[in-house]
Amino acid sequence: MIPGKGKPPTGKAAPAKPVVTVPRGGKSVAAALGRKPSRRTANDMLVLELRRLRAMFSEIAERYVADTEGGIAALIEAVEGKPLPVARVQRMLKILHDLSVKPGKGRRKDLARIGRAATSLHKAMGA
Repeated sequence: MIPGKGKPPTGKAAPAKPVVTVPRGGKSVAAALGRKPSRRTANDMLVLELRRLRAMFSEIAERYVADTEGGIAALIEAVEGKPLPVARVQRMLKILHDLSVKPGKGRRKDLARIGRAATSLHKAMGA
């Protein structure tokens, strides 16, 4: 047999072409961009971006909660660690009693109010 013509000789396999696979159940951005734009492609890209947005939101929320909780935990340790003057304790209690939140509603402004209260308490501790 002439090299380069016809079937390869017995016992030798033809070189395999690379196989591109898409993860099962999901679409990749590269796969979506490789096709001509269509309604389906645009929808797939939107779903991918929404999933990315959701993951970013969760990461930011977790970081914010961890930072605020850490600040409050530091306040607890500081208060437990040393006796405070009565006037300072009264000021700090007023900050906490004036805090108005509705945890059941899950509002951002309630989280912000708690964060501001924690900051005010830190300032009152240092005074």
